[in-house]
Amino acid sequence: MKHRYPIILCLLLLSFVIVARADEIKLSNGDRITGKIKETSEQTVTIETDYAGSLTIRRSAISSINSNNLTNAEITERQSGKSQTRKTNSETKNNSVFSGPAFGLFAGWEGNGSVGFNYSSGNSNNSTLATGIRAVKKAGGETLSFYARSLWTSTRSRGRTSTIQNAYWGGIRFDQNIGSNLFSFISFDFERDRPKKLSFRSVPGAGIGRHILRKQHSEIDIIGGGAWNRTFQTGPNTDTPEILSGLNVKHRFTPRLKFQKSFTFYQNATDLNEYRFMLDATLNIDVTKRVGFYITAGDRFNNDPAGRSKKNDFLFTTGIKWSFGTKN
Repeated sequence: MKHRYPIILCLLLLSFVIVARADEIKLSNGDRITGKIKETSEQTVTIETDYAGSLTIRRSAISSINSNNLTNAEITERQSGKSQTRKTNSETKNNSVFSGPAFGLFAGWEGNGSVGFNYSSGNSNNSTLATGIRAVKKAGGETLSFYARSLWTSTRSRGRTSTIQNAYWGGIRFDQNIGSNLFSFISFDFERDRPKKLSFRSVPGAGIGRHILRKQHSEIDIIGGGAWNRTFQTGPNTDTPEILSGLNVKHRFTPRLKFQKSFTFYQNATDLNEYRFMLDATLNIDVTKRVGFYITAGDRFNNDPAGRSKKNDFLFTTGIKWSFGTKN
């Protein structure tokens, strides 16, 4: 019984991945409105919502439309009872995150970079450096996201210096909308942790996900799929198929205070007694539109680590961050 809850967790998360038929309008300030689009024109879009009735929004305040009948590249205009469709070359050209020079990999990103440093002296000298970057790019119904973090710690005692922490991890994911609330994804995550005798871990994966909440200040996504865990470590290397499930949460308390959490669970598909998970939670406090502070808590758990390594690693870092890309 004690080994069944990882499977139950996977099934519960996967059970939420169902198709929902709702239109969505994303505003220029980042807010999202869901409902059913009733009428459009060159100047406005009218959407019927469950929580505020009928809303008419100026097109100048809209950054994108996700609908069963409307997209950014195909806009239906209803004027005097007549409908006509227009599709421009510029909209077609920018309808993919890979549009532009070098497949669009060097333009259009939004996100932030962070750095934190701690130092202590006395009977022993300790230094800790934490760095991170998170970026996202959206176009049409596609989203490309990237993240990376590193942690380095050294200590000097009685004239001897030793590195006690030297780890980095990150990943990249591509999402493609296949419905108003449903999307498919492919991902690649990697990890290295020398103190845990982990030389390198690569985890390609794929699956489907669902936007289960899209409000003005809150977003919740769930994902489910499969992955392949290839691990190079002290002792025998492993190749393991895994079932993955995950939960991503974003919430904006105020324009300057934001919270973000990601949780990913991996169940060994060949041995139900083996599983692992990754958890990251970050609180961002903006001082200006570009500069602010962050507080991050991270947890890495593996119930079957290599050698004598501990099962759980908890990380807590804080420092300053710098935002790049478009800021509203």
